[in-house]
Amino acid sequence: MLSLTSTIRLMTKVFLGATVLVPTAFAQDFEARPKGGIPGALLPEERSLWVYDTGSRKFEPTEGDASAAYEASPRALPDGTKVGFAEGWAAIPFSYAINQRLYELAGELGFEVVYCDNAFKADQAVTCAELLVQQGADVVIESNWQSGAAAAVMNIFNEAGIPVMSVDVVHPNAIFLGADNYASGLIGGQAAAEHAKALGRCDDVTVLVGINPGEGEAANERLSGFVDGVQTVCGALPADRIDDELIDAGTTDQALTVVTDWLTAHPGAGFVLATAIDDPRGFGMSNAIAQAGREGVAVGIGCDEVGVAATRVPVKDNHFLGCVAYFPEKYPDYAVSIAADILEGKAVPQEVHLDHVFLTEESINDAYPAE
Repeated sequence: MLSLTSTIRLMTKVFLGATVLVPTAFAQDFEARPKGGIPGALLPEERSLWVYDTGSRKFEPTEGDASAAYEASPRALPDGTKVGFAEGWAAIPFSYAINQRLYELAGELGFEVVYCDNAFKADQAVTCAELLVQQGADVVIESNWQSGAAAAVMNIFNEAGIPVMSVDVVHPNAIFLGADNYASGLIGGQAAAEHAKALGRCDDVTVLVGINPGEGEAANERLSGFVDGVQTVCGALPADRIDDELIDAGTTDQALTVVTDWLTAHPGAGFVLATAIDDPRGFGMSNAIAQAGREGVAVGIGCDEVGVAATRVPVKDNHFLGCVAYFPEKYPDYAVSIAADILEGKAVPQEVHLDHVFLTEESINDAYPAE
């Protein structure tokens, strides 16, 4: 079988030995077109520069170009600064990677972290916001991944006059820090479709995505990007070959159960290309395909410990093609840099997005060397 990287004929560049798919390619009958106007997924030309106004307790737009990529420059914060960290969910590897790097930076740069675990629960996110205010946070990294709690969380911080960065889920009056959701999904979809194409299976592809509207429209753009990415390679698919299932618990086990049931109900699905919002759910989908003896692959999104471990295994053994790297260990470098800018009164783009690459068994060790 051809390697993934040898089959890709899209516009590419190389990063850490991995293939980076630039999301401009299209099949003869399908062109990927990201939506505009989605907070957390604004197109570069739609973004503004913001400055935090301590009087109004709001970020206010200011003149300047916010379309260029933000260059992180983590540095010492003003003496005595307390950085509030509402962790997304300490139990999962993606969140743990952010945690570890933030505390490393705190030790290196001399700021204090005040901490609370949101535990992927809306009510806990509100409790954590109250706790961080009580502990005297000067600036907050908010990883509340339940979009329904975003307004309540921000009401607490706004009342206290604390500037906030929100990680991967949009919050009102907060700098968005996170994935380029549509582009990352597009990269994953293109990689999955190139795999199918190399096997001569584009004509038999069915796309399945694991949705969770509760994580917000921006996060679900990953899935729109994946569907579009498949079609840029294999061509436009009929509606009955694109499906979705709710996978809202954020666990591998739920994804395994849901997709197993879906496969049972769709015996003629053909070559299945699947993904969800993160690696644990993507891995559950690949497990379901493998255990059911079906054809197809799943793609992980994030490249956390689950995604990295699954990617190291040959795809023929676990049906996990690879993962789109989000580099969660880099989030704190951006967050601390943004915090410094905010506290120094500098303008910051209202949205800061990280770059992504697709990692396979062949390239995973370039980004994450095996121990």
